[in-house]
Amino acid sequence: MSPRYRSRASDAQGPAAVRDYSEATAEQIDQEVRKLLDDAYRLARRTLLADRDKLEGIAKGLLEYENLDCSQIKETVEHGSLINPSSGGDPLPGRIPAESPLGSLGLTPREAEVLTWIAQGKSNYEIGVILSACTGTICKHVEHILAKLRVENRTAAAVIALATLASAEK
Repeated sequence: MSPRYRSRASDAQGPAAVRDYSEATAEQIDQEVRKLLDDAYRLARRTLLADRDKLEGIAKGLLEYENLDCSQIKETVEHGSLINPSSGGDPLPGRIPAESPLGSLGLTPREAEVLTWIAQGKSNYEIGVILSACTGTICKHVEHILAKLRVENRTAAAVIALATLASAEK
């Protein structure tokens, strides 16, 4: 009679779950599962790398507009970028117009909006709540803002924003 071994999955099922297979069989199962996972990983990686330019175009569109509809995604995939941003809908409400003083800094309207909240001392989480965006999206906007303004931190970006807004009021 073969010895009884507890499977690794049995921990989640409780102490009564016991498997009737040997350690050698358990190792074969583990090897097959690892092979399936490795194959799936290679396929996913190959697919993502093959269409990286399309994915980057979609990511840029999402950073700019937060949401893209089906026609906008198709347009981005076909042309490499969003040619007609309003084809599937309007930009998010409450955006800062391009003629905003912060638009002169080379920021997108959404980045200008995020920078306005940074200048008011809001955290990424708070900005996300205000703009109904996830914190990760706000972090990406902040990264782009810092790079475009050629500064290293939020404080320096806030100083530039406040100075730009103050000079625009004069």
